[in-house]
Amino acid sequence: MSRSAADMSPAQPSTAAAGSHAAAFKAALDRHLAGDLAAAKELYRALLTRGPARQMAADVQSNLGAILRSELDLDGAEACLRSAIELAPNSHGAHLNLGNLLYLQQRLEEAEIAFTRAMALRPGEAPVPFNLGLVHLAQGRYRTGWPLYELRPDHAATALRPLSFPEWDGSPLDGRSVFVWREQGYGDELQMARFIPQLKAAGAGRVTVAPTVALLRLFSELSGVDEVMRCVGDVVIPPHDVWVLPFSLPKYLDATLPTLPTAPYLRAPPEARAKWAGFAPKGGIGVVWHGNRIQPAERYRGLPSPDVLKPLAAFGELVDLQEPRGDFADTAAILEQLDLVVTTDTAMAHLAGAMGVPCWVMLAKLGVDWRWMADRSDSPWYPSVRLWRQSTAGDWGPVISAMVEELARSRR
Repeated sequence: MSRSAADMSPAQPSTAAAGSHAAAFKAALDRHLAGDLAAAKELYRALLTRGPARQMAADVQSNLGAILRSELDLDGAEACLRSAIELAPNSHGAHLNLGNLLYLQQRLEEAEIAFTRAMALRPGEAPVPFNLGLVHLAQGRYRTGWPLYELRPDHAATALRPLSFPEWDGSPLDGRSVFVWREQGYGDELQMARFIPQLKAAGAGRVTVAPTVALLRLFSELSGVDEVMRCVGDVVIPPHDVWVLPFSLPKYLDATLPTLPTAPYLRAPPEARAKWAGFAPKGGIGVVWHGNRIQPAERYRGLPSPDVLKPLAAFGELVDLQEPRGDFADTAAILEQLDLVVTTDTAMAHLAGAMGVPCWVMLAKLGVDWRWMADRSDSPWYPSVRLWRQSTAGDWGPVISAMVEELARSRR
């Protein structure tokens, strides 16, 4: 589960606000917090017609902007947030929410300005530094982005903090043993696994990895790993010298765009290859049309139906990879038999990329994750991956047409 830029909670009415206006604001805010956005929107707009004080008007505009963004009225949301900033230039929340709106649209330079202003108003206050880090990562500015990414919620909330041994702080390993835990989603674990073999080169002694259960067998194929540990339920973690989370590795290993390890680093275990031998048809194209539906960004990223991908069937039998067939080791064994994988932004893209399997990733206009950067058709993380970007939000037609055209050209 990749992390997205986080908003402030809706602005609260000032204690100094005029009584009737404060009551109206509270009524709108109550509907807003209850999730009744249509009612809240109407109440906010009605309050604006009553001429509230400048600060309250700014708070109303900021909250209204948040609602319009959720409705994908992005122009309307931006107008509200810029109005809020004009009314109250020192509104931390308005600058933060404007930055998030701009980041959603990959207007990265503008988002950086908004986040920087919010950070100047309240230095160090979450979630602004983390959100600014996402901008830096999306721009490929890894040396400044990774330290800010350390402020991610998963890092603060990790279950490892009570351990008797410390978190690695990037100091020389000098033969020390390292315990690598897990965080975020499958795709995140797959992407960061490339750095685990580098721990030995950095001087680590024993390296133990504890991935999500579905990745256990696959990660047994990683080089530089002494033990892949199953950690489910109440498990006693053996003492190590240090522990580390996967997304802290690129910071301490000084990963930059030119130094990213890009050679394939995962493969199907022999027993999985034997189990799935001959499963996929010759020339088959694996397809995935949506990711985890509970993720907020999936509203932009997923296809409305698998039928969108039907035109690709003219160039090879489509192999449905949407539902898992076993664990990731099983899936890897199937991917090794395919000519191509076509997917939206899902863990399948990371698995194929980590294995060096040709993969086309369909990216939505909105909500593009930082790791795919902006305005590129290639990925600095995965040489075998090609990116196909929407030009209009919600319209996958031109993306499919372009892929069909490329398949027709390359498979003549």
